[in-house]
Amino acid sequence: MAYPIVEVTTKDKIILSGLLSQPVKFKTLYLNIHGTGSSFFCEVFQSVFYDQLPKLGIDVLFTNNRGSCVLDDWQDIGAALEMFEDSLLDIDAWMEWALKQNYHKIILSGHSFGTEKAVYYMNYGKHKDKVSGLVLMGFCDSVGSQQKFEKTIKEDLVAEARQKLKAGKGYELLTGQRKAQAGETAISAETYINLFSKNSELSKVIPLRKNSTLPMIRKINVPTLATVGDHDEYTIIPIKKAMALLEKENERIEIHQLKGSNHCYEGYQQELIKIVKKFLLKNSLV
Repeated sequence: MAYPIVEVTTKDKIILSGLLSQPVKFKTLYLNIHGTGSSFFCEVFQSVFYDQLPKLGIDVLFTNNRGSCVLDDWQDIGAALEMFEDSLLDIDAWMEWALKQNYHKIILSGHSFGTEKAVYYMNYGKHKDKVSGLVLMGFCDSVGSQQKFEKTIKEDLVAEARQKLKAGKGYELLTGQRKAQAGETAISAETYINLFSKNSELSKVIPLRKNSTLPMIRKINVPTLATVGDHDEYTIIPIKKAMALLEKENERIEIHQLKGSNHCYEGYQQELIKIVKKFLLKNSLV
């Protein structure tokens, strides 16, 4: 089967690509937002979605956003340069494409950092009321992960980022640590401040680190599935406590832990898709 490449242009003129499971065929769309520095073509688990969801009558679209890869010189985007609030523009563009195709149901899905973008969209997105269901794979607290990482290094990344901004060089990458974003990717001074400064928008999305209330989770009003592994996760607090906290905050959330799985579900793709399929059928999202 030839999988069509789909392109959209955001309100601020960024061109994004995605991979559609087939030419538009069904009335339900599974729309996925990837995590930090990833892309639509390198998620470990995506092949099982393309293989099995169309059998239920669901088209699948894994998408890119302005945080795809680390740096994209062509459009001056990438995980090292993105501003979190702009994720609304990316998802808006994909939602508008989906609505133009006359999908009756849209399931918004995110993995890792994509879960935070999806939750933020369900609070502030232009078309949030057109989302029928939500899937959060590897839900996380990115700000908590950054704070945890910075306790392991000697460099003062906050000071370096502020110094670069003061000098008018917010576009420059932090050099105190080559992979200054939680030890995983490079990050510019401006993006560092946007994501990790006190009271940033990202800090408010899934603040598991506080082990308290989750206002944005509480406001989600559609059936929601959350999945998590049991190692290499980014919940900051113990995984079981994080699961209990989400359940406490929103009775519409169904949570599953895949024991033995890591954050990317390597080797557990079949277990993951079984959970997703059962959730979609249970909530009439097909």
